[in-house]
Amino acid sequence: MFKIIDDVKNEPTLKEAQKFVGGYVEGITFPNGDYLIINEEGKLQNLPLNVEATNLWRSTFTKDKYMTGYDDFVVGPAILIKKDAQKIWAS
Repeated sequence: MFKIIDDVKNEPTLKEAQKFVGGYVEGITFPNGDYLIINEEGKLQNLPLNVEATNLWRSTFTKDKYMTGYDDFVVGPAILIKKDAQKIWAS
């Protein structure tokens, strides 16, 4: 499951985000300001690969721009909150 939020009125609360990802949340701010929310313990829980979120990750954190992280992957449900849709999650 991969949810994209592009309107601030659809931005999830912490409780809603925790329910969607199935546990504690971890947030990653992308270089363009978008915010990815994943399950903090997803890899420890052996959650299944999230192909859509992993493709987004790898197209953003490319080997030519980042020394580490480019070959990482995302597991479990994920929420991407577009930069312009952030209020609660704005950093």
